[in-house]
Amino acid sequence: MKKLFLLLIPLILCGCTNDMNRKEIDEINLIQVLGIDYSETEYTVSALFNAGGGGDSQEGGGSPESEIVQGKGKTVYEAFEDLRLRSKKAISIAHTGYYLIGVDAAAHGVDYCLDFLSRDETIKMEAFVFIVQNMSAADFMESGVENKQQIHQDLEALNQKQMETLTRNDNTVVALVNEMEQSYSCILIPYLVSEEKGFLIDGYAVIKDMRLFDYLDNETSNAVNFIRNVVRRYPIYLNDGVGLLVTNANTKLNSNINNKVITVDIKMNYETMLKEVTTKEDIFTQDQLDKLTKEQDQYMIDMLTKAINFSISNKVDIFQLARLVENQNAKEWKTIGPDWSDYISNIQYQFKMNSRIVKSFILGNER
Repeated sequence: MKKLFLLLIPLILCGCTNDMNRKEIDEINLIQVLGIDYSETEYTVSALFNAGGGGDSQEGGGSPESEIVQGKGKTVYEAFEDLRLRSKKAISIAHTGYYLIGVDAAAHGVDYCLDFLSRDETIKMEAFVFIVQNMSAADFMESGVENKQQIHQDLEALNQKQMETLTRNDNTVVALVNEMEQSYSCILIPYLVSEEKGFLIDGYAVIKDMRLFDYLDNETSNAVNFIRNVVRRYPIYLNDGVGLLVTNANTKLNSNINNKVITVDIKMNYETMLKEVTTKEDIFTQDQLDKLTKEQDQYMIDMLTKAINFSISNKVDIFQLARLVENQNAKEWKTIGPDWSDYISNIQYQFKMNSRIVKSFILGNER
């Protein structure tokens, strides 16, 4: 029995994996950015990697050594397998940090794009997904390479900049796959705008029924962030020459159903810091500070109302209220849930703002 046990140990250890594709790192092209496009009845998968093969995937995102290889097929999986055949070396998405979905692919259905990715056992589930506004992912990537942009590093910088203003990014593969499991609310994915010398995140793409529905502008997207309670900092510009910065914000939502009329209470607690004062008036009196507090509250209400009006007029749940209403009104939800889209345009919103200006610094002489 002891001899048999000793013989079984190496067999068990060797049988832990059935991966017959293990290669040296320099024999693999580590894909840095993967783009997915759709045209007519065919998918195109574009892979950006360092032409030198393996090594540090952080390097050469848009350098002269960068290379884009494409594969085509009737499905994303088929296009990816075609990409494998066309690549000079073996390829891997185990280190891919960014996935770009072209506008036509998003309009055809983001679920077709994400399904293959979610089933790959090597994928980084914390990798980020973006929609490319009004162009294909391939054109976006190729223009970046032509302009010698560090695409991978630029996308990483964008994410880091987002984390300066938001408490979390919800456009990871695992987060979006979880969102796909429910059909009541819309999915929001940040969209990229291409500029002459780079690109930026300008807001959210609204995905309704798994297809691209519309784009939210920057202000409306920020309002959504406040309602979703993910804002870390946000600038406020008042008309009387005063600029403020939200430094601490907390939003709580409460829903109520009465005779099938849904009411959502939005309670916001936030603090601001004075960042700019160009008026000659003394704003540091209590009356002026009270006045500014009311003005910043109205500023917030106007911004939130813009996002609410978009939701009501288009009958789209961009705030993910379905889960909130279901959790807080389980009994009533049984009759409302199946017709949720019909109730969105009739939701009644109420605001309760509680804000204060907590910090102000004065340097130099008075005006």
